[in-house]
Amino acid sequence: MLLIQLTQVLITRPERGRAFWNIVSYSTVVFVLATVAIGGKLKFAELAYVENNIDPMNFFLQSGNNMNNMISQISFNSATLIPWVGDVIMLYRVVVVWNYRWWLIVLPTIIYLARVSMSVPLLIAQIHPQNSNWAAHSLTYGTIFYALCFSLNTIFSTLICVRLYMMRPKVEHVLGKLHASFYTSWITMFVESGAFFTVWSMCYVISLARNSWIQEVFLQPYPYMLSLTRILIILRMAQDRAWSEDIVTATITGVLDWQVSSSNSLPLHDVPAASHQHKILPKKYREDTISM
Repeated sequence: MLLIQLTQVLITRPERGRAFWNIVSYSTVVFVLATVAIGGKLKFAELAYVENNIDPMNFFLQSGNNMNNMISQISFNSATLIPWVGDVIMLYRVVVVWNYRWWLIVLPTIIYLARVSMSVPLLIAQIHPQNSNWAAHSLTYGTIFYALCFSLNTIFSTLICVRLYMMRPKVEHVLGKLHASFYTSWITMFVESGAFFTVWSMCYVISLARNSWIQEVFLQPYPYMLSLTRILIILRMAQDRAWSEDIVTATITGVLDWQVSSSNSLPLHDVPAASHQHKILPKKYREDTISM
């Protein structure tokens, strides 16, 4: 459904420059990986429960013995690769929201690379379940992988939420409350920061650490929750309702040319094409108080 909505927005988008094709490429990769992952999982479930009549009570034992199944391996590998792609957009969003302060993503980038590195032995252990050297450490690899994923997304959500909250008064002065509602609502902060997946990841890591049976409830949909939150962000970007470089710059400087405001904003009055009308912040708001 989200992909259909995104496709409709992209088809009607008047400008098809680099940003357009980046959105198309990213959403396509995420969609393909998520589709292969869930399709493989469903097919493996069909083989296990319908064709081979495996007792659901012995699911984990039987699925472990059947990890040599090609469908199961493809599904697991696709699910493991989703965070590789999914968190790239979050690195970009942090940079944009923080007005290209590159030093802020040094730690997230290190954690991201560490998580990617840890996924390699995890994939190898899953592909070769009969190899005792890899299989013996697969649980450890998985625990570290998901812990890094949770840490990384916690940093993403915190950085974006803090930034948007601190810029809230400024953007309301620049855009007015009506236009600013696209960028300052709590729902916007929740979506832009990917907070839903961060909470989901936290629940899984906690249940994993406590070795609770409920961990499977959070593990099975784990990559699909990540895909969902990322596609929601991409959808807002395609609709020109996400925080952009123009909005951030205008908020920091206190000057907004109405011609660069969101194409989905509601016009308060007609602005001639050659007009240079600007809305200027009070002096106390014109500097970026968070700058280093």
